[in-house]
Amino acid sequence: MKNVKVQVGVIYVILSAVLFGTMPLLARTAYAHGSNAYTVAFGRFFFGSIVLGIVVLALPGCRLKVSRNEFLSLLKLSVPYALMPILLYVSYTYIDSGMATTLHFTYPVAVMLIMAVFCRIRPDARQIICTVLCVGGMTLLYTPDGQISMQGILLAVGSGLVYAVYIVLLGKSAARKFHSLVLAFWVSLLSAAEIGLIALLSGNLVFHLDTAGWAAEVGLALSATVFALVLFQKGVFLCGEVKASLFSTFEPLTGIVIGAVVFHEALSMKEIIGMAGILAAAVLLVLPSGKEC
Repeated sequence: MKNVKVQVGVIYVILSAVLFGTMPLLARTAYAHGSNAYTVAFGRFFFGSIVLGIVVLALPGCRLKVSRNEFLSLLKLSVPYALMPILLYVSYTYIDSGMATTLHFTYPVAVMLIMAVFCRIRPDARQIICTVLCVGGMTLLYTPDGQISMQGILLAVGSGLVYAVYIVLLGKSAARKFHSLVLAFWVSLLSAAEIGLIALLSGNLVFHLDTAGWAAEVGLALSATVFALVLFQKGVFLCGEVKASLFSTFEPLTGIVIGAVVFHEALSMKEIIGMAGILAAAVLLVLPSGKEC
C-alpha cells in the first residue's frame, strides 16, 4: 500500500513539473504584452488564489478559515516560496537564463543536505546516484550565452536554496492536515501579498498590460498555481521531499520540448544527453526497492 502511495506521489510531482514547465511560454507572452518578472510572479499567485478560493468555497465541508497558529505555519511556508521566483528572476539581469536555471535546479542537492544535517535523514546510494545524474543532466542542458557574474550566481543558487527550504518545511510541517486546495490557497495568497509588497516598494509592479498580457497572467495562474502547486504539495506528502525534488527536474525538460515544438529551437546532442541523464534518474528512482523514500 505504501509503494502505491509513493508511485501516485511521483505521478503528481511529474505532472506538476510538466505544468510548471509551461511557465516560460506563458511568461514570455506576458512580457511581450507589457508585464515584467515581478508582475508575472505576483499575478500568478494573486489570480491563482482567487480561483482556489472560489473552488474551496464551492466545496461542501471545506473552509478557508484557519487558526492563528495555523496561519503562522502557513506564513512560514509562504516566505521561501515567494522569495524563490524573485531571486531567480533578478538573477536573470546578471547572468543568462540558462545558467540561472541550471544553478537553480541544483536544489535536490540542497534538499538532501538539509535533510541530512537538520533531520538526520541520510540519502541512500540510489538517491545519490540519481542526484548526480540530475545535476549532470542539468549542466549539459546549459548553453553558455553571456557574462558570468558572481552576484547573479549567488542569486540563482539562493533561489534553489530557499526552494529547498520550502520543500523540507512542507514535508515536515503539519500542513498535510489541510485540504490540498486550502493549503494552495493560503500559500498563494500570502506569496502574492509578499511579492506584491516587494514589487510595490521597488517600483516594479506594473499594470499596463493589454488583453493578451492579462490572459497570459491568468493562464499562468491556472497552470502553475491552481493545478501545479496543488499536485506538487500532494506529491511531497506521498513520496517525500527528496524524491519530489528530484522528479521536479522534469520542469526544464518540458521547457526544452516546448521550445523545440513551439519555437522550433534545435536540440543539440549535448542537450539530448542531458535529458537522457535526467530521465535515467527518474527510471532508477521508480524501480522497485526494499527501502522507501
